[in-house]
Amino acid sequence: MKLLLLEDDLLIAEQIKAYFELFDYKVDHYENGLTLIEDTNPKSYDIMLLDINTPGLSGLEVLKEFRELSIDTPAIFVTAMSDIEHLKEAYGIGCNDYVRKPFDIEELELRIEKLVAQKQAKQIVLSEHYTFDMKEEKLYHKGIEVHLNEKERSLLYLLLKHHGNTVSKEMIKTYVWDDQDVCDNTLRTKIKKLRDKLDENFIQSLRGAGYKIDA
Repeated sequence: MKLLLLEDDLLIAEQIKAYFELFDYKVDHYENGLTLIEDTNPKSYDIMLLDINTPGLSGLEVLKEFRELSIDTPAIFVTAMSDIEHLKEAYGIGCNDYVRKPFDIEELELRIEKLVAQKQAKQIVLSEHYTFDMKEEKLYHKGIEVHLNEKERSLLYLLLKHHGNTVSKEMIKTYVWDDQDVCDNTLRTKIKKLRDKLDENFIQSLRGAGYKIDA
């Protein structure tokens, strides 16, 4: 899974980043809300963790802008601000949860897992013989796991997270390869290698637009 973190306290940010990367999360950290807005596509993330009092734009302003663009990526505010007015404002603009500092990192993990579980079905049926476990990011053929490498799992997960909708090539490259400079040929090669492992071709190519799966 991929986590977007807005936090200007570097010690807290490092704690969150180090902990979740142990569990194979991809964590992108920003200290400045304006930089985050300019540099990221929040649709490519599974969860957003936002501090409120951050430079550039506050976490509240960041989330408000995303929600006005109809971006529904789940958001948790992690902040020292505990007064009821900030709490009301946070929920009013569309946050999904609120964690007060100082916090227990395992509690934060449980809240993230709960939101992700609510957002998506655990098992997605691709066809009569194929299913994909969204929590474990594992593909099964007739109940037997199909071996996928890390990038193949991430690619399939992203397409299934948005199943029924076209996922742009740019979003796929950002999600699967992070900050690496990847060309379209590399993406096409990865799609081909993934298809070669399947008895059925359920990954659709939409010329000039991207890829999708109708699950």
